[in-house]
Amino acid sequence: MSSYPPPPPPPAGGPYPPPWDPYTARAQARAFRQAARAQRSAERAQRRAARIQWRMERRSLRRGSIVGPLLILALGIVFLLGQLGRISWAASLEWFGRWWPAVLIVAGLLLLLEWSLDRRQSPYGARPVGGGVISLLIFLAFIGLISHALENGIHWRDHAFGPDFSHLDHIFGDQHTSYDEVNSAIAAGATLTIRNPHGDVAVTGSSTDGQVHVDVHKQTYAWHDTDADRKERLLEPVFSWNGRDLVLTVAAVDGGQADLTITVPASSPVTINSGRGDVNVNQLHAAVALSANHGDVDINAITGDVQASISDDDASINLHSIAGNVTIEGHSGDIDVADVTGAVRLQGEFFGTTHVQHVNGPLRFQSSRTSFSAARLDDEFSIQHDSLDATQLLGPVVLKTNNKNITLDRVQGDVDLSDSNGSVAVTNAPPLGAIEIQNRHGSVELGLPANAGFVLNAQTRNGDMENDFNLSAQDQNGNRVLHGTVAAGGPTVTVTTSDGDVTISKSSVAPLPPTPPAIPAPPAAPATPATPATPKLTSAPPAPPKAPKAPKPPAAPKPPAVTGTTF
Repeated sequence: MSSYPPPPPPPAGGPYPPPWDPYTARAQARAFRQAARAQRSAERAQRRAARIQWRMERRSLRRGSIVGPLLILALGIVFLLGQLGRISWAASLEWFGRWWPAVLIVAGLLLLLEWSLDRRQSPYGARPVGGGVISLLIFLAFIGLISHALENGIHWRDHAFGPDFSHLDHIFGDQHTSYDEVNSAIAAGATLTIRNPHGDVAVTGSSTDGQVHVDVHKQTYAWHDTDADRKERLLEPVFSWNGRDLVLTVAAVDGGQADLTITVPASSPVTINSGRGDVNVNQLHAAVALSANHGDVDINAITGDVQASISDDDASINLHSIAGNVTIEGHSGDIDVADVTGAVRLQGEFFGTTHVQHVNGPLRFQSSRTSFSAARLDDEFSIQHDSLDATQLLGPVVLKTNNKNITLDRVQGDVDLSDSNGSVAVTNAPPLGAIEIQNRHGSVELGLPANAGFVLNAQTRNGDMENDFNLSAQDQNGNRVLHGTVAAGGPTVTVTTSDGDVTISKSSVAPLPPTPPAIPAPPAAPATPATPATPKLTSAPPAPPKAPKAPKPPAAPKPPAVTGTTF
């Protein structure tokens, strides 16, 4: 180390030169100010870091609200039950649409309780409610409003503006009303086609003079009488011919409608195309076909087939005393069909209560959720969104549906039934037919004739098994099963369900009466002959015959012409 020279001495004023000129007072003041600012910035940053750290510590010690976890838990339970088929999605949405404000009330009560507890016990203030919980509550309220609107429909629209905004005609001006009458002859058996885009149509088969009589009630909306007169002229019904058939047409007029009251011969078939308005048909001995877009339909006392195509979810359909087949297609609200001697077929989407009574022919109901058929209906059949009830059915009866409670009473013949998420109750009348009932997540109650013989195969999972025929139930692979032959055996009775009890009981109901013959259609009434003129009677004796005329004398002969020279 002694071989190295010693280091040079440090410069005057320290190892580093100062950042200012040590010999200038202004430079020194500027440097001091910069150092003070830097120190204040460091202090502010330090205080900010301390506040953040304090907030984090306080937030870590503060408990969160229980509202969010409860909402997520409730939604998870609902979705699980829906996936398992234990609840109906449609019924759940309907219930939620009615009671959704209770969710907000319960959440508010929980938050109020938590705030009260934290105010008295926690030094860190109230528990926080995150934005996710608030967003979830808003979403649930939105779903509830939509479900409520779907359940009740838009009644405010019908109340304020009429069905399909039909009362908006009032914006075209004041109401003007007029009446008119038109008539036309129609050939015997010819079809009358009625086309009315806006207005009611009422048809009665009471005309006895071979003519069609039309009473017209015109309603127009206009601010000036000249416009009202013009619209009334356009609403005048016009007759035309399509071959031998008669066509009655009413033009479509903005701010105007024509209500038609029509009498036709009872033997004339009628076809009605109604755009917006109610349809009423009575007392016809011929077929009726109609297409209605917006309005109720009422058909009574018809001897002939009836076919209706409906396109109104709120429409009410009533058909009574029909001696023929009945077909209803499309989508509508409530349906009431009674006293039909032919077959009844209902196919479409029906959003109200469907009630059918006394059908002497096959009955078929087909929708996206339910398929039902029976050979005859002696009493009544009713279907709603969550239930299906029928009494006095002649089989074979076939029913495929879900999410409905089913009650079939006094069923005679074969039965093939499938359901889920609902209870099933069937009572059979003798003679017993083959029965197959499949249900999921619901109980099954089956009543069989006490003296009938049959082969029983019943099975349930997560349920009990009871019977009145002294058969012993057994456990197999986690299922409760019941097998056996009753009396001398006979038709096979199969019952299968899960998450529900099975009850096989004895019933004592009378068999159904035999099918009565169809009532023949009465002959068409003959055309009324013209009344002959009544001869005039006088008390005077008959006049004597006139004397014969004397013959005319023969004409005198002409003299012969004289020939000669003319002078």
